[in-house]
Amino acid sequence: MKSRLIAISFCCFLLNCENEPLESSTNTNNNPGASDNFVPSNGYWVYDVNSTSEFDSEMNFTATDSVYVAEEFEDYFSLSVNDDGLANGSMNMILTNGNLYNSPRKLVFDGSIALPENLANLGLDDFILSNITLVDLDAENEAFMYFQDETITNTFDIQDIELPIDLSYEIFTSKTNYYDTLNINGDEYLNVFEGKFIFSLSVTGTFTLFGFPQTVSILEPQNIITTSYYYAESIGLVRAESEQGFELSSELSSILGLLGVEIEIPTSFSIQNVEQLTEFELN
Repeated sequence: MKSRLIAISFCCFLLNCENEPLESSTNTNNNPGASDNFVPSNGYWVYDVNSTSEFDSEMNFTATDSVYVAEEFEDYFSLSVNDDGLANGSMNMILTNGNLYNSPRKLVFDGSIALPENLANLGLDDFILSNITLVDLDAENEAFMYFQDETITNTFDIQDIELPIDLSYEIFTSKTNYYDTLNINGDEYLNVFEGKFIFSLSVTGTFTLFGFPQTVSILEPQNIITTSYYYAESIGLVRAESEQGFELSSELSSILGLLGVEIEIPTSFSIQNVEQLTEFELN
């Protein structure tokens, strides 16, 4: 499995003025009958990627991702991007960091999410995603297709202060809708599945203040990744829209101020993104 740094490092992309709204001529919860190839496991796909962030000028860019099938086996396949390089797009970062299991009614992913240094310092390692369902033609609207949650106990060092922390997260996918036809940026697609991927996180820490332990919120419960994605039958991923970011709690800033400790990581960050299919060829 190839290692990729995912978008919690907030490499994500802008819904800019060139992106037209999605328009559906038929918006229904009725999923299609069985398909032998709802998501193809061959060919290549080219995406325009647009990124913006008011917090980091380096995240304001446009780029291209060229995605292709790297290996294909009897029941799964893997993707690579940009001549075995790194993806510029958030969703493509995920998809090229694992294996995809394709069946007539489901697309399932095994992979991992790696955190950047500023959040990894909280004691987080890679998040392993096992059997995460991205497409399920039998799911109802708003139904969970995958759910994973856990609370992790760890320690976090702040200027030689070893701080016990409890970290709780939820990772889930859900079905948003199914469209007989959907217009995306002027292109008409048939049989489009819309899903959502969410990664939410909260962190609390225990400080000793004036000789007494005090539990303080470091990260209030919040979605640090929200991605809406669209798969068109017999084509694959045609669009992904992401909002990603975090905000440390004001309670943390107050308690650190009392302790005379200066926090060395950003207190907030956000990026928006779009990956839009512009070209594809299926073998």
